[in-house]
Amino acid sequence: MTWHQVNVAFPELLYQQFVRLVPAGQRTRFLTELTEAGLQQLKLRKALDDTYGAWSHESHPELKKGVEPYIRNQRRDRRAAR
Repeated sequence: MTWHQVNVAFPELLYQQFVRLVPAGQRTRFLTELTEAGLQQLKLRKALDDTYGAWSHESHPELKKGVEPYIRNQRRDRRAAR
């Protein structure tokens, strides 16, 4: 795996807490894991924003009463087909 070095500026108080709480040999791993989690959250938020409104009552009338009754009916139909 190729690594790239990044310079990041922290406000003084945040930097002091970071240095005090995260041991020197674990700081890269700590920041990498936080970045991965943050990027995953951003991807999810973007996916939700991009797909907002994709499902409407007009295009999916079977879901007008909610998802629970629809799923119940689907399960009932599958049991009956066995």
